[in-house]
Amino acid sequence: MTPSLSREFLLAAACTIWPPSDRRTEIIREAAADPLDWDGFLRVVVRHRVVGLVHDGLTRAQPTVPPAIAREIGVQAAAQVRQNLALAAEGLRLQRLFAEADLPVVFVKGVTLATLAYGDLGLRHGRDLDLVVRPESTLPAAALLESAGYRRSEPPASFNEAQVRTWLLRRKELTYIHEERRLVVELHSRLFDNPRLMAKMPVTEPLRIVAVTEELGLRTFGEDDLFAYLCAHGAFHCWFRLKWLADIGALLTRQPEGGAERLYRAAETRGVGRPAAQAFLLCRRLLGTTLPDQLIAVLRKNTTVRWLEAIAMQTITADLEPTEQLFGTTLNNLSLFLLNREWRYWLAELENHLISPVDILMLPLPDQLRVLYPLLRLPLWLWRKSHLLHFSKQ
Repeated sequence: MTPSLSREFLLAAACTIWPPSDRRTEIIREAAADPLDWDGFLRVVVRHRVVGLVHDGLTRAQPTVPPAIAREIGVQAAAQVRQNLALAAEGLRLQRLFAEADLPVVFVKGVTLATLAYGDLGLRHGRDLDLVVRPESTLPAAALLESAGYRRSEPPASFNEAQVRTWLLRRKELTYIHEERRLVVELHSRLFDNPRLMAKMPVTEPLRIVAVTEELGLRTFGEDDLFAYLCAHGAFHCWFRLKWLADIGALLTRQPEGGAERLYRAAETRGVGRPAAQAFLLCRRLLGTTLPDQLIAVLRKNTTVRWLEAIAMQTITADLEPTEQLFGTTLNNLSLFLLNREWRYWLAELENHLISPVDILMLPLPDQLRVLYPLLRLPLWLWRKSHLLHFSKQ
């Protein structure tokens, strides 16, 4: 069953349609014409991290917006621009340090994607820098980040090298924070927690340089690899943020005739055809993205893809993020098994559910004892729940 879409969500979605056009302006004005819960609208914008696009859409369409709401959106949009400029500058600094250390590195999402999708650094929400390195380069890259002023926050800095290696068996990244600059870096040793999903990581080629100043740019994936990754990333999170779908919609509108079909085929060859199909159906439904009718008809014939679309519609239109709802991640976890039909992928996904990174954080075990994690999964989960319940009653 298709969930009902609130007018607040519809207005936010209308503002994320890209590029700007008379059609976009008309949709925004229509969505804003009837009475809205403007405080609720602001919550939707913040939850989906689309403040930059919403500010742009409202500025161009000029609907009647309560002054306090318009002012808050403007303040947040300006803060986002400053944050993205800081991230771009830091990305260039880190890229130079990695080059001097002869460590190949690629930047994904963030400021490079903002430029590719929207042609504007300030329109896309930016929180951190996502760096991708070869698996064998993870520890040298981590040491480089620490020498550049970063401290590891996840897993904790107290973890020794053996414990970090155990962590990386289950998680794709290490998280670092620069205490002085208040910037966050995620260092990825693979693209997804499930190592069977897009396992062939293009760290050296084919790559492209995305200009962030007149003279300098950051390296990111080639078009086909980036699009496939973005579809899989959104699907892995069940598209609970409109921000991710807006990126796909913007990239699709930049395609020449036949480009959408080519990108879909490229995603299929990378083992993420279902996530791409899910993204296409969601873009057509929520953003009105122009896509070939024949392609959409073919995708809708697949029962699994239709299930994935329905599940994503539940999560993207919900008032809260999945982790903020009781059993909110259940649908997401189930959908992960539908993203790929290969049994090795299913086995790796099951293993990821049996060994939680949270368990590794709570109870670091030496290498020879890590086989105990599946047996400890339920006791550790019950222990966490009991403590949360205890603290909630205080």
